[in-house]
Amino acid sequence: MARDTVPAAEDVRRELADILASSDFEASERNRRFLAHIVEETLAGRAERIKAYSIATVVFGRGEDFDAQQDPIVRIEAARLRRALESYYLRHPPARAITISIPKGAYVPEFCGSLPEHAATAGPEVRIEEAAPLVLHLSTPRILVETFDQIGSSDGFPTLGRSLTLQLVAALTRFTEIFVYGFDTTEMLDHRSGALAIDYRLGGTIVISSDALRTDLLLQNAEDGRYVWAHSVERALETACEPSRVIGLCAEIAGHVARILALRDGILDSQARESAGDAPLHFAGYQKLLDFQDYWRTLDPDRFEPLRQDLEATIAGDPRFAAAHACLSMVYSNAARYGYTLAEIRDPPLERAMDLARRAIQLAPNSSRAYHARAVAEWFSGQPEASIATLQVARSLNPNDPELLAELGFRSAMRMDWSAAVPLIEEAYRRNPLQSGQYRMGLFFYHFAEGRFDKALQATAEIRAPGLGVVHAAAAAALVRMGRQKEALARLEEAERLSPALRPMLRADLAFRQIHPELVEKIVSAIQDVDPGWARGAGRGPRRSR
Repeated sequence: MARDTVPAAEDVRRELADILASSDFEASERNRRFLAHIVEETLAGRAERIKAYSIATVVFGRGEDFDAQQDPIVRIEAARLRRALESYYLRHPPARAITISIPKGAYVPEFCGSLPEHAATAGPEVRIEEAAPLVLHLSTPRILVETFDQIGSSDGFPTLGRSLTLQLVAALTRFTEIFVYGFDTTEMLDHRSGALAIDYRLGGTIVISSDALRTDLLLQNAEDGRYVWAHSVERALETACEPSRVIGLCAEIAGHVARILALRDGILDSQARESAGDAPLHFAGYQKLLDFQDYWRTLDPDRFEPLRQDLEATIAGDPRFAAAHACLSMVYSNAARYGYTLAEIRDPPLERAMDLARRAIQLAPNSSRAYHARAVAEWFSGQPEASIATLQVARSLNPNDPELLAELGFRSAMRMDWSAAVPLIEEAYRRNPLQSGQYRMGLFFYHFAEGRFDKALQATAEIRAPGLGVVHAAAAAALVRMGRQKEALARLEEAERLSPALRPMLRADLAFRQIHPELVEKIVSAIQDVDPGWARGAGRGPRRSR
């Protein structure tokens, strides 16, 4: 429908009716009411009234005391409604030159085509666009999970291949920084060539025997047809082929494969790095996420400022890129954590970090990284309980991400909650030994508190962050308790060279990090035994701590 054509409101309502009547529109009854409400409000010229509060009270039956900051129900259901609409249009290319969608970060629907004049003037959030194929965010990889072929007899499990495919789609979808497509997408691509650019195809076979379940997987680059990864997984059935056991193994295999493919430094990351020199457009923003991961792995102070500027430019050019907002939030949390001076930033770093994390959650309510960013900002804002709760939300959104396990374990270790901390950290590094070593500081705290100073020292070595003064100070504390005073003094000298302000302010610095007071005193006492001049400052004060 051309931009200068003014459709009647009935055209939009007819499209809405078709959607609501279709069995392929997989939305709850409540979300069907949600969609009808926001469409009718927009057509009536009341787009400016479409807010989380009005939706919660009118559609969801919440009371007048509803607080969107405390109750995320509208954000969560809006994300589900967006996915349901996207899925519907993948199955049903629009018969009319108009589609209905809900942009991320807003609740006012968009109609591809033109709006009635009175609706077009309703508010700045309503944008008029020409009809076009469904266009999704161009900043992250897209992977199509094809139905797995079942080899051999299918007696008893005729839909095993389809079950594994569904489990893989579900597991990969938890990583919100990739787009995942499954059933019916292949047919849609055949009918709408070029409408949806797929980067990778994941497929393979599955076979069940009397004692094992085996799947062979292949990942293909969709552009040139190259196979870029192959993997086999086999799990023992142990007992008879009970359906619950078989389906459980499919879920286990799917989680295992999702971690290999989608976690940070996984297969998709490595493919993006290889193509960074001559990347497709949608990898340009994704490359900045890889740059962030390189920084986060090492916490190299020299990478901090270039990365901060790059991420600021990224969100300025792509204000709906939720993952970039989350990464930039964590960068600003580190500015507070390590005392970096940011002369051109008016707001305190932690305020900026919290604002960016909130925006990331608004843009992607189901993004575990967004909640991870908020948890880090909350922690350094002096809200450890809120931070732990937010990390639990992040983990529930993506239980396959080992970094969330490590972060939750690390924060628990700072509070001396060893029964929670140690298993989480150890499991996280078992799943991904290559992730950032910073979380091993939690193991340093554990072993140091329990008097295992040799293991505490080993933990500091495995952090692999030689540019951070606090790591050298931690190593010095362990060396003192091991009777290696000369080595301890050398490490303290290096810590002071990297961070001159750390010497007088060590106690205050550790307290700012929300480390348990008992643990702070143990560490400070050890260091003062070899150099009484440490930790004599009265307050935290300005610093540039590394």
